[in-house]
Amino acid sequence: MHWTGNIDPVAFTIFGRDVAWYGVIITTSMLLGLFIAIRLVKKINLTSDDLIELFLVAIPIAILGARIGYVVLHPTQFFNLGHPFGWDDFVNIFAIWDGGLTITTGAPFGILGGLLWSKIRKIDFLLLADTVVFVILICQALGRWGNFFNQELYGQQVLNPSLQFFPYAVFIKNENAWFQATFFYESIGTSIGFFLLYFISRRLKVKGAGVLCYISYYFAVRSIIESMRTGSMINGVHYAMIACILISVLSAIGLAFLIIHTKKKQGKIWYKNGIPLSEYPSAKLSDRNKEKISN
Repeated sequence: MHWTGNIDPVAFTIFGRDVAWYGVIITTSMLLGLFIAIRLVKKINLTSDDLIELFLVAIPIAILGARIGYVVLHPTQFFNLGHPFGWDDFVNIFAIWDGGLTITTGAPFGILGGLLWSKIRKIDFLLLADTVVFVILICQALGRWGNFFNQELYGQQVLNPSLQFFPYAVFIKNENAWFQATFFYESIGTSIGFFLLYFISRRLKVKGAGVLCYISYYFAVRSIIESMRTGSMINGVHYAMIACILISVLSAIGLAFLIIHTKKKQGKIWYKNGIPLSEYPSAKLSDRNKEKISN
């Protein structure tokens, strides 16, 4: 057996309970995202306390959304029509410590949590989102390695012996066969996206562009990954892939219109040497009101 098929999903055991690598990796990715975001939001007058508070609101909502997505996409794992739905089945729906989170639904729920927090704290949500949304990509890149330890999110079977090597393919123990390592492909794709969108965010001053860039890029990557996964097909149709393509294209079209509109309205939108700090408004709406009064 190849080493990729002989991976222990359990990182360690504490007080008699196994702690999965999946959970360790997801937690690490979230903390990494928080650390990077704290450094980024200083330029829009937000503090580490603000980001930690946002983190405590948005992350639980994101986890809830990620779990809902996983349950919806794997109904037979949680709702067996062959026997009555019992208490253990109900608990299993929320057993995220056993793995089973879908980032595709987790990210939008996390953004929703950020919107709710921004409304309560009177923060310019769109400015905040543009500043940090691409950080989700590096979190997703790291989080995908949780799928490696769980032996999930792989693509089509690789029958050609010359292609049966990692990272092109991964050996799945339960299937006793090689499959495309789509978790790895997505990890690389989102890592590239993080650096690309970071570069753009430092130079493009168009409110809302950061969010649309993230949506368009991520779902473009997902469409490629879904095209390789036979497990996501329903009656031979890649509905997930089609949905991802539509979301990506519509977001790109929206981004193009937004850039054109902003260009006509404010003139300069691209700063090749980086947007000057003086050009960044405060994300705190109360600070802006004070500035208006003082002026």
